[in-house]
Amino acid sequence: MKLASVLLASAMILVTIPLANAAGNEADVSQTGKGNQAGIGQVGKGNYSGIGQVGKKNEAVSLQAGKGNVSGIGQFGKKNEALTVQVGKNNVSGTLQFGKYNEATTTQVGKGNSSVIVQY
Repeated sequence: MKLASVLLASAMILVTIPLANAAGNEADVSQTGKGNQAGIGQVGKGNYSGIGQVGKKNEAVSLQAGKGNVSGIGQFGKKNEALTVQVGKNNVSGTLQFGKYNEATTTQVGKGNSSVIVQY
């Protein structure tokens, strides 16, 4: 599955989750081996994200919508790709990639913003 497909699926999930169900938010993913991919969605309140990945065909996404935001992502491996989108409130981001095919995108919209992308 390509990053665009993961992004589309995550966006559709974000649109269909009522705000009340997302109050606590938080998520972690950690992968090691070959085909790596990840997701994460989240809509409103405490937010936080994660993701890890080490192995081969890394891809990640994150998305978040409103309140505490924060994110992460950190890939080491082969075909790194990442995407973080945050929308409103305290934002912050991250993203760290080591490898050959590094590619990252971060979009933040309103309030505390801040972002760092490091690629080797």
